[in-house]
Amino acid sequence: MNTLQRIPAVFFFEWRRALTIPRLAWMVALMAFPPGLLLLISSAAQRDPPIEVVAILVYVLSPCVACMMSVFLWATPVLSAELEGRSWVYLAVRPYGPVAVLIGKYFVSISWAVPVGLVSAAVGSYIIGREQVSHLIAVECGLATLSCLAYAAVFLLIGVTAPKRAMVAGILYAVVFEAGAALIPAAVNLFTIQYRLRCILVRWMDMDIESVDGNPVFVAYFGDESAVWHVAVLLGMTVGYLVAAALLLRYREFTSAAETES
Repeated sequence: MNTLQRIPAVFFFEWRRALTIPRLAWMVALMAFPPGLLLLISSAAQRDPPIEVVAILVYVLSPCVACMMSVFLWATPVLSAELEGRSWVYLAVRPYGPVAVLIGKYFVSISWAVPVGLVSAAVGSYIIGREQVSHLIAVECGLATLSCLAYAAVFLLIGVTAPKRAMVAGILYAVVFEAGAALIPAAVNLFTIQYRLRCILVRWMDMDIESVDGNPVFVAYFGDESAVWHVAVLLGMTVGYLVAAALLLRYREFTSAAETES
């Protein structure tokens, strides 16, 4: 039995085990956070904001914040949970076991995170949008899906790289790299997920950028490639993160705290 045959078994087992009241409550809270905040913004606004402002507000709250937080909670402790539960030694000695667990948990994380992103993006767009609502919902839902796929992969890699400090490392990555470096109009933001999602948003929403299209700062911040290019790069980054995590999991030795003490 190869890895592909083991992945569905891991997926269904982990999904059933994750179906608990506290996790469902977190899922509902993350779904409701962007629409609730957008409802407050909409009720406090004196007039309807432009469609570009609406798109950016929904983008920041749903594909960025809600999706990132959702996959962070699911994907980051992928290995630390097995080490703390002392089940890793049994998985590691089985053929294709570690990689099957990694990919299976990746699909579990996105199966929980994607509904959060879709619901929050669609409801939030409907609440605050006054024009092009259907187009806005389609764009934000597409960005939410891409966000979940990419962030789940990078948080899996972080969880495999530093399993004992996975949550701390994940928070540092989100704050320093995605919230900090992504805002710098320089070459460093090319390696962030936020940069790709931001460029896709501008092009899918057909925002009027002709007046600043030749500005070097604008080009460094939003790029000048097509949306197809950015989607392809983002999916390539996702596959690259997963491959790196699988290779690290396959060839690196991991020990639990109890094994180290003995």
